[in-house]
Amino acid sequence: PGHWLPWGRLHDSVRTGQPMARQALGMELFDWYAQNAEEAAYFNAAMGNLSALVATELVRVYDFSSVQTVADVGGAHGILLTAILSANPAVRGILFDLPHVIATAGEAIAAAGFRDRCQLVDGDFFEAVPEGADLHLLKQIVHDWNDEQATRLLRNCHRALAPAGKLLLVEMVIPSDNRPSPAQAMDLNMLVILGGRERTREQFERLFQATGFRLDRIIPTHSPFNVIEATRV
Repeated sequence: PGHWLPWGRLHDSVRTGQPMARQALGMELFDWYAQNAEEAAYFNAAMGNLSALVATELVRVYDFSSVQTVADVGGAHGILLTAILSANPAVRGILFDLPHVIATAGEAIAAAGFRDRCQLVDGDFFEAVPEGADLHLLKQIVHDWNDEQATRLLRNCHRALAPAGKLLLVEMVIPSDNRPSPAQAMDLNMLVILGGRERTREQFERLFQATGFRLDRIIPTHSPFNVIEATRV
């Protein structure tokens, strides 16, 4: 229901440019999941499946050997983070998400064997992001939000991140020439559900410039996702 009911108002969303979760559900999507534990579990599992799709690609295309601590911001049950920890025995992790997500994440981290190398922290990333990491990882987080909200989130990352630290976004990127790709379909989903958006390279560059980061490169993977690397300046 959290997805299907807003999608039933697709016409209204396209006409107004506004998300339909509040109108369809009576509240925002993540508030809905906080109150509907069974559906939230399905959603978290779906996000885990998407993370699994790109996890092996992330550790294949990106070198984490010089990183000391990775903070997985909005990392659900830590599928991407545990892939990084598994491939890089010297790296430590911080898993950060909403309280109702972190409440069920400890078992997955323990089952993966990383209880001693991974700190679990709950909170709201619009308020603050945990300090102590030299790399922040955000998979399909920025796309949930409009530019104003994404700017607030990335500024919080900038404040918490070590000097010259790295920011990695795992996102679909809309081709600059708008040739067909999975990103455009996801862009519609973000519009209807949350009021977020997929972005082009140029739009990511503007977002980074506004939040104290420099876009370094966009790394393709054998999946619908790209790894977008930026440096804190």
